Amino acid sequence: MGIAYLAGLLEERGHHVVQHYGHIDAVEHVLRRHGGDPVARGLDTIRDPHASVLDRYDTRVLFERVSAAVPSTFEDFSVARNNVTCDSRVFKGDVGELLAVLDRRREHVFHDYFAEVELSRIRSADPDIVGISVADERQLVSACVLAALVRERLPGVRLFMGGNYWARTMNAYRDPRFAALFDHWDAIVYAEGFRPVVELVEGAEPATVAGVVWRDGDTVRVTPRTLAPVDYEMLPTPVFDRGIRQWSPDFVPPLYTMSNCPMRCGFCSIAAGSDTFLHKPRVMSERRVAEHIAALGASRVDFVDEYLTIPRQLKIGRELARIGHRATWQCYLTASDQLLDPDKCHALAEAGCGAVQLGLESLDPDTLRQESKPWNHPANYGRILGNLHDAGIQTHVFIIVGVPGEPINRSLRWLSFLEEYGEHILTIKSGRYRLTRRAPDERVATLRQLPGVQVAEEDHQLLNLNRDQFRYTTGGLSRKRVEAIRDLLEEACRRHWAYQVTSTVPWWTNRGRYTLPELRAAADLLRAHRPAEPSVPASHLKRGLSKVTSALRDELGMRTTLTSYEDATQVAARLRATDEQAALRS
Repeated sequence: MGIAYLAGLLEERGHHVVQHYGHIDAVEHVLRRHGGDPVARGLDTIRDPHASVLDRYDTRVLFERVSAAVPSTFEDFSVARNNVTCDSRVFKGDVGELLAVLDRRREHVFHDYFAEVELSRIRSADPDIVGISVADERQLVSACVLAALVRERLPGVRLFMGGNYWARTMNAYRDPRFAALFDHWDAIVYAEGFRPVVELVEGAEPATVAGVVWRDGDTVRVTPRTLAPVDYEMLPTPVFDRGIRQWSPDFVPPLYTMSNCPMRCGFCSIAAGSDTFLHKPRVMSERRVAEHIAALGASRVDFVDEYLTIPRQLKIGRELARIGHRATWQCYLTASDQLLDPDKCHALAEAGCGAVQLGLESLDPDTLRQESKPWNHPANYGRILGNLHDAGIQTHVFIIVGVPGEPINRSLRWLSFLEEYGEHILTIKSGRYRLTRRAPDERVATLRQLPGVQVAEEDHQLLNLNRDQFRYTTGGLSRKRVEAIRDLLEEACRRHWAYQVTSTVPWWTNRGRYTLPELRAAADLLRAHRPAEPSVPASHLKRGLSKVTSALRDELGMRTTLTSYEDATQVAARLRATDEQAALRS
């Protein structure tokens, strides 16, 4: 994403750039080492355009089994469904914990890959500068282990860290212990890298470059962001690492077309790395976007802007048609009432939109207003999903439980909603509310002004992107009750018609090759010839039902006892029916 644009900028200025997507190569290295030839054949399968869904399922199960057997006392490593996890058992967000991890870096699951493969590749390139990008905290430990190895084995190379992660951990730089991390690298680019990285590459000292964190003796210094952000219209066509292949039969480039989302949802800080975060975004013209897609020769694109508006998508489609290039895409979109018009949804599909990710978040209008998403109208969600489905557009929906002030019974209604409208949804992501660093909610909570939440007096996990050291103070909400409703929603996801097929054919890079009817047929084939997906562990389900039962009693005075998932869906349906009757009366 940003690296690809940056590579294009550097090459325009005459620099030779070697990229390597080590996150893909490292996972494959570990799987091959522990799974041998079957894993090698499995990697061929996931990149084979003619592989059957049954073969893909068998490969998925193989990877899950092999990754589960990888020995590690240091982290939990797993390749399962559409996720690769490498969660440290030592590091939870404290600066001292990260230093301890680096002291024990030989125990990291990717250490041998870094030492045997990545360092050899870096030596062969004979670089003046090495840059390592950290997109989020899941990559942090691995990136720091690699940095420590590069500094240890190649001490003469200048080494810079970058990526969107560092913009959200500004308070960590005040921790006196953070200075020791600069033993392993020279500086961190925390802001947009387009100007800072170019200046560093061309010899500037970190102290003179905007948007950089560096060490001055024993003190960590932070230079302010630039006051002249880069014009997105001037960015060159991105240059991607073609030496590493995605886990897909074809290459689907990720692209972004503007600097940050124009909205200010209370829980979100995804765009914190932007030099115009929470301000008016810099936007690339639709003509320029189409030119980039054509220059890349891409037939499918994954737009990673937090919000690609309907008018922009229609214009991108027209610009692609003007230059004679056909492409389809996935993007993030709001659940706008514009989508109540079936013709608008069909127009999106005609333009090239093949999949959308919708932040539905809540079924409670009050919660949505609280989180600055007043344009979401839950009463219209079902029709919107139906219209998108009928236009052939794949839908992924986000749901949040545990928003401060939202009763558990409001979240319970999702079980009924998903049962009624699940046929129109392809994938579901339910997550619990997090106080994400630098999000509007987190800033207000830090000032003790966010109703329903109290943050801890001391913040010890400064490198954790979610400020999880908080407690609920109103409405009978608690962490345990939120986890309970989250478990019930997870069970709803596992019972969803597409859970198995989308676990087997993960991500838009793969699913975009299929129509919705083809995915439905693949789901039926899996259901007939492979074991059913496991339910949520019985102990989790039992605990969830118990906690939700008590929440219903406290919030609504209901004396119903939930003893099964079916009981919960029936109560959810009754609650939604009551809501609909009340809406009709009003």
